[in-house]
Amino acid sequence: MDKITLWFVVGFVVLVLVVIVVAGVTSGGFSAGTANSTPPGFVATSVPTITAADWTRGKKDAKVSVVEYGDYECPACAEYSLLMNQLVSAYGDRVLFAFRNFPLYSIHPNAGISSQAAEAAGLQGKFWEMHDLLYQKQNEWAGAASSSVVNQYFDKYASSLGLDVNKFDQNINANPVMSKVQADVAGGNAAQIDHTPTFFVNLKQIPNPTSYNDFKAVLDGALASSTGS
Repeated sequence: MDKITLWFVVGFVVLVLVVIVVAGVTSGGFSAGTANSTPPGFVATSVPTITAADWTRGKKDAKVSVVEYGDYECPACAEYSLLMNQLVSAYGDRVLFAFRNFPLYSIHPNAGISSQAAEAAGLQGKFWEMHDLLYQKQNEWAGAASSSVVNQYFDKYASSLGLDVNKFDQNINANPVMSKVQADVAGGNAAQIDHTPTFFVNLKQIPNPTSYNDFKAVLDGALASSTGS
């Protein structure tokens, strides 16, 4: 009986580990794929070209582009935001980085309003500053009531960035902000995005790289194959 019990325990532990690994692979986080492997069933969809309406960092005519669809309440997106800032610093004008909103409304109650907060800050020239701050402070505001998250948190962030808070509050639900978020979401839906973050290199979707070095390998490969690189 002792041997049977031992094998039962071992088998149970193995089963739990398998479940954990599978959950990690499908979460959309750092374990969603690597630069050198393609998950089963992966389809490289495409997205609309980058335009003046997009928030970008880097040189407009760079030969390689990265488009990220993100959700400010998504924990994996917050992790990747640190990696993306590293890549922006490393590649400078060689790569154009763009961010588009893809709030997962059904699972993140404050995803929509946080996207609007970033866009409202953008109308005062502080999109990237608010973008970074929302991810840095995610654990602070993500669990707040949607009815009070703006007054309780986002107004403070706007003030810390030197924004006109009254104008920020007016813009957060204004038509230009709502239209921008809706347009981003529509493009993401057309590309069949089902998780965040989702990345596109030269407008083609890639499996989420698992580390800075994996992402760097993808970009280096794209640069090497680009005309005139």
